[in-house]
Amino acid sequence: MRAGTDFYPDWRSAEAYAPLLEAERSLIAWEWLRRDPSYRSAARAAGSAGRGAARFGLVAFEPAELGVPAARPIWRSEVHPFVLPVIAAKRGSSADCFDPRRICGAELIVAVGGAEHLLVTDGLRSIRLDAPSGTFGKGPVGLSYSLGGIALAGPQLLTLRRFLALCRTGRFSRVLHRREPRARRWILMLRAWDAIRAGADQRQIAEALLSRSAGEPGWRNREPSVRSQAQRLARSARVFGAGGYRLLLR
Repeated sequence: MRAGTDFYPDWRSAEAYAPLLEAERSLIAWEWLRRDPSYRSAARAAGSAGRGAARFGLVAFEPAELGVPAARPIWRSEVHPFVLPVIAAKRGSSADCFDPRRICGAELIVAVGGAEHLLVTDGLRSIRLDAPSGTFGKGPVGLSYSLGGIALAGPQLLTLRRFLALCRTGRFSRVLHRREPRARRWILMLRAWDAIRAGADQRQIAEALLSRSAGEPGWRNREPSVRSQAQRLARSARVFGAGGYRLLLR
């Protein structure tokens, strides 16, 4: 990590960004948000009060210095629809009840509005359940699941399937939590954005991220395809840096 006030990896180091290869989209989106100066400023100003996180699509502020896999961002369901709404139901057999305390990685966050947001995560994959206040805090609970609409039902159903698989096996399903095929491209964009913020020029970005030969004299004329790739990468990085990363949440 660089010294000073920033908490981000050295953009030249592919190894420093390697955890993101296994991370889900919402966590890659977090890496963009935590680099936003306005977010960092708002998070510092909010302190323990935590008001104002909704402006950035979060239920509560997450410290900007925490990157993947240490970060635990809780996205609002309006921007990240992979959230399963639940309510407490009449308790059945013990096998049919859910106890967050028996799930490794479960974290409970209580929002100001009285809702409980349960995040189960290993730092790279996550499952989110939202419930009325008092649902999860008293041990095993029977759950009823609420699927709604047409557009929302798909993400919610996938979250339900992931949740049931986790309850059955005690671990995240590799089948239901597939590796993101575009992760490498998004990581290159993130590294390019960090490079731009660090003052790197196009040649430096091309040499570090695309082709070592870009560091040699005359590379622009000799490797026009690399030059074009570097230009496209920088343009895409600026779009995501200006808020385009929110597309990852959908």
